[in-house]
Amino acid sequence: MLFVKITPEEFEKFTHKHFSHYTQTRINYEAQQQAHLLGVKNDDGNVIAAGMFTEARALKFFKYFYSQRGPILDYSDISLVNFFFKSLTHYLKQHNCLYVLLDPYILENLRNADGEILQSYDNRMLIRTLNQLGYQHQGLPVGYSKTSQIRWLSVLDLKDKSEQQLLKEMDYQTRRNIKKTEEMGVKVRQLPIDETSRFFKLFHMAEEKHGFSFRNQQYFEQLQKDYQEYASIQLAYIDLNEYKDDLIKKLDSLHSQLKDAEVALEESPNSKKQKTKRTQLMQQITSLQRKINDTETTIASDGSILDLAAAIYIYNDYEVYYLSSGSNPTYNAYMGAYKLQWEMIKFAKAHGIERYNFYGITGDFSDTAIDYGVQQFKKGFNAHVEEYIGDFVKPVRPVLYKLGKLIGKL
Repeated sequence: MLFVKITPEEFEKFTHKHFSHYTQTRINYEAQQQAHLLGVKNDDGNVIAAGMFTEARALKFFKYFYSQRGPILDYSDISLVNFFFKSLTHYLKQHNCLYVLLDPYILENLRNADGEILQSYDNRMLIRTLNQLGYQHQGLPVGYSKTSQIRWLSVLDLKDKSEQQLLKEMDYQTRRNIKKTEEMGVKVRQLPIDETSRFFKLFHMAEEKHGFSFRNQQYFEQLQKDYQEYASIQLAYIDLNEYKDDLIKKLDSLHSQLKDAEVALEESPNSKKQKTKRTQLMQQITSLQRKINDTETTIASDGSILDLAAAIYIYNDYEVYYLSSGSNPTYNAYMGAYKLQWEMIKFAKAHGIERYNFYGITGDFSDTAIDYGVQQFKKGFNAHVEEYIGDFVKPVRPVLYKLGKLIGKL
C-alpha cells in the first residue's frame, strides 16, 4: 500500500463508487482555497481510501486540518485504518499541522423517529484503534454544537419505493397536508442566485422564531456558486389570484348543486336525504365564501404572490440534503414546507437518488426537546434517525495544542 496525494479525477472516480457525503466531492474540493486530496493505493495502483482535508490558520504560525465527514475508507479493515492514519500523521507533520479534526460518515446507531434503537454498529475496535494512533474520540453528545457537525440525522429511505408507496408510508396528516397544497395550487420553483434575498428573508424569520443566528446571505450565495448545479434554493409560493379563481369556480359549482337540491326538495319536500344535502351544501358555500373573502383581503394587504417557505438543497450521487430553510408563519395555512419536501423527494426519485436527508436533529427525543416540532415534522414523512460516530481530534503538536486550548485560541 502507498499513501499519496491523489488527483481530482481519481478522487471523483472513487467517490462515485463509494458512499460519501456531499462535502467529500470533487466539486467541493475545487471550491476550496486550501485543500488536500489524500489517499491510499494498493499494489495495483487502485485507490482504496480517500479523503479531502481543508486547512486553515491556527495560532498564527500553524495549520488546522479538517476532513468533513471523511475520510472515506473501509473502517472495518483495521490494517487499512492503521496504515492510513499513521501515514496521515506523518503527512500532517510535514505540513506544519497543529491538530486535525475528523468526523467520519460512520453510523453508530440506526433508530426509529422516536429514538428507539433498531440496529447498533460496534465501533469499539475502530475507536480504540484511532485512540491508540492519537485520534481522540470526543464522545457521543446530544444537541447542537457550534464547533462540530451534527451527529444526528433524519433520513428517508427512497430505495425501491414508488411515489405512491412513499405517500402511503407517511403519517396521515402529512399525506393530507401534501394533498391540500396541491388542491390550493401551491407551487415550487428554483430561485436564481440573484434572488437569494427572498430565501434569506424567510430563513431569518426561522432564526428569529427559534432564537438562533447561523449564516448571512452571502454564505448561501457562495454555497450555490461553490456547488454549482448540485445546489439550489427552492421556493414554495402561491398565486392568490389563481387560488381565488379556483375557489370561485368551486363556489359556482356548489351554487349549481344547491339549486338542484332545492328543485329536488320542491318535488319531495319530506326527503331527508335532500334536506341533509342542502344543509351540507349551504355550509360548504359559507366556508368557501369566507375563504374567498379572506383571500381578497390578503391580496389587498400583501399582494397576490406569497412566498411561503424556502430551503437550500445540495445533492450528490447518494443523497439529496435539505440543509437550511425558513417559512413565513403568517402563511402557515398554505403549508408551503410540505410542498417543498414532497417536490424534492420526487426530484430525488427522478434522479435515481436513494436517500432523502432531512439533516440534523438534536438527538433529544423528549417532548421538551428544543427541536420537538422539527422532529415531528420529519417523522411525519416516515424518516428514520441515523446517529453517527462523532468527532476525532489528533493533536499533532500536543503541547502547543494544549496551550491553545487553555488560552481559548482554538
